[in-house]
Amino acid sequence: MRKGVKHCVGALFVLAMLTMAVPQKASAYVDPGTGSMLWQMAAAALIGSLFYVRRVADWVRILLGTRSSNAIGFLFASVLGAAISTVTMQLFGGHPLLRFDDLFLVGIVLTAYLFTWESAAYLLVISILVSAWVLPPSNSLRIEGFDEWYRLSSFTVVSTFLICVITRMKAQRSREPIEARNHEQLRSLAAGD
Repeated sequence: MRKGVKHCVGALFVLAMLTMAVPQKASAYVDPGTGSMLWQMAAAALIGSLFYVRRVADWVRILLGTRSSNAIGFLFASVLGAAISTVTMQLFGGHPLLRFDDLFLVGIVLTAYLFTWESAAYLLVISILVSAWVLPPSNSLRIEGFDEWYRLSSFTVVSTFLICVITRMKAQRSREPIEARNHEQLRSLAAGD
């Protein structure tokens, strides 16, 4: 009896292998939102990991003996600009994704948040030059057509606005402990009188 079961299982295995080996037309449905969801998950993982850049930047600054976080910010902006520019120009071969500027926008926001507004503005200049180089007509810094001018100017306005907002938020956050200390000192002086 056992020998018959093994023989039957072996025959089913061979039949399954033959079925998979013979090419057949596949009628399958792929959900159009799946690619978008995978892209968003990859982008979220990348952006989430970039928040640890500050720790790495501090470690590099200590390792190099540089006291200025401004220099590390410019280094970060340069490396990020070079990486995004390479991806934009090489991977897409002159036909960039519709929203490739968003890669630069994420970098500008991170640079402004992690470092200074100066390094974020530096990355903005890099992104404008790369965008002008990639947008039609490709491989020139000329910008033709209302759509390209609008795209570049709206990107510049949004980026500048975000740099200003983040810089103001950082300034406000750094002022709060000083104001709390001053308030506490005033309260102790008033209680002592």
